[in-house]
Amino acid sequence: MYITTALKYTDELVDQAKKISTDLNARFIFRDDQPIEDMIEEFQDDIFVVGKEKLFYYSIHSKEPFFFHPNSAMFRYKRLRNDGYDPFIEASQLKQGMSILDCTLGLGSDAIIAKTKVGTSGKVVGIEESTAIAYIVERGLKQWDSGNNLFNQAMRSIQVLKGNHLEFLRSLEDNSYDVVYFDPMFEANLDTSQGITPLKSLALYHSITTEVIQESKRVARRRIVLKDYWKSERFATYDFKVIKRRTAKFHFGFIELNKA
Repeated sequence: MYITTALKYTDELVDQAKKISTDLNARFIFRDDQPIEDMIEEFQDDIFVVGKEKLFYYSIHSKEPFFFHPNSAMFRYKRLRNDGYDPFIEASQLKQGMSILDCTLGLGSDAIIAKTKVGTSGKVVGIEESTAIAYIVERGLKQWDSGNNLFNQAMRSIQVLKGNHLEFLRSLEDNSYDVVYFDPMFEANLDTSQGITPLKSLALYHSITTEVIQESKRVARRRIVLKDYWKSERFATYDFKVIKRRTAKFHFGFIELNKA
């Protein structure tokens, strides 16, 4: 992975790019007015671009750059505030003051919605194994301005951890979180929203295993929640109770624990 700047750059932006190259243990290169496509062709590697307001990640495997944005979270937040409904909140049964571990953070849309629900007294932690995704999403959550103070506060309050979710689950004490959540990337490529496509080339795909579920049952006090393709065999394999939605291509399932 190489780090560079946007075409229009300042000394300050160069300094920022060099710092990020240190953070990510990657090599900084000057842009020199080169198109990103030419740089990828020359170096045969991914290019991390530091812009004035955003970070962009150009993967050698994708034609579109990855960058942070709240995706559908703002729309969902408004609906939750106005109608009191969100399918993820229904499945997780999150309430004020509760805690949730999002084991597949991605762009963080569900984590943001979770934080707006659990409030300042609650806790939302997201795990992301991809170095690029974790870095860009963590920075984006801290810097994105949605124009809504409560929404911004929710984003700023999410803790992002880079790592493997199974290893992290193993490290936790019993009953550490109220809810443990999984949203594995769909094998059927169901999510065609504009912002999710570049994510697919960067995401690290790990199947949910028996050990992952066992560790989740130990760590969660109330529920384990799974979002998956409506035909997914994982619901039945791990005994999730499915909340079926007639017109949706994905469903939510949960395992009730009630140890709290």
